[in-house]
Amino acid sequence: MKIPLLIILTGLVIGFALPTVAQDQKAVDPEVRQQIESVGMRLGEAMNNHDATAGADVYTLDAIRVLDWTGGGTFVGREAIEKDFANHFASFPPDVTGKLIQVYAIGDQIAEISEWSSGAYMGYSSKIYARDADTWKIRLEYNIMALVPR
Repeated sequence: MKIPLLIILTGLVIGFALPTVAQDQKAVDPEVRQQIESVGMRLGEAMNNHDATAGADVYTLDAIRVLDWTGGGTFVGREAIEKDFANHFASFPPDVTGKLIQVYAIGDQIAEISEWSSGAYMGYSSKIYARDADTWKIRLEYNIMALVPR
């Protein structure tokens, strides 16, 4: 009777300890979080200034940007992203605001979840950041959007 009880108690201790260890490994250094927030601010400023080149500059050369709505699309590479920004700015000048919700470390990359709004639209974005020289850049971005009733 003592051995099964000991096995159950050992399982419970391991079950409670592993999520705590895993959570610590996913914690993002405050300095890295600040750097990620800085990239987001640069992207927002570029969009609000209608600067396609500055907007695309926060992405890696091989970045993928997915816009999950009608007329959105998938853009592969910094050049394609810049061209999409330029087209978007010409037809629909944005007034973008964003709010960082969560940041996670995944190996040597960073995952971010944020929400955004632009005019009558709002949505959520998830991004994967990778180191590029001495800065963080967006390697993958996935956006979803919903019409906000007014």
